[in-house]
Amino acid sequence: MKAGKLVLIYVGLLALLAISATIAIQFPQWAMLALVCAAGQAMLVLFGLAQLGTHSPLVRFFALGAGFWLVFLFGLSIADLLTRGVN
Repeated sequence: MKAGKLVLIYVGLLALLAISATIAIQFPQWAMLALVCAAGQAMLVLFGLAQLGTHSPLVRFFALGAGFWLVFLFGLSIADLLTRGVN
């Protein structure tokens, strides 16, 4: 991979991080925009660094399965925290 492309991806990740952190700290009512920035960061990592778009459909399928599994586990953890009673 060319160094220029890596630098652009790095700068994009840093910019999205700065936007997302600023929104989360100063404008908590716009939390959905911070989540969109996080999704953008994930897409940059998946398609920019991991070059998922150039791999076979089988590799993409298993990457999607791993993402689904992570979302499932985080969802269960959040559900446990939200439904647990206060002692």
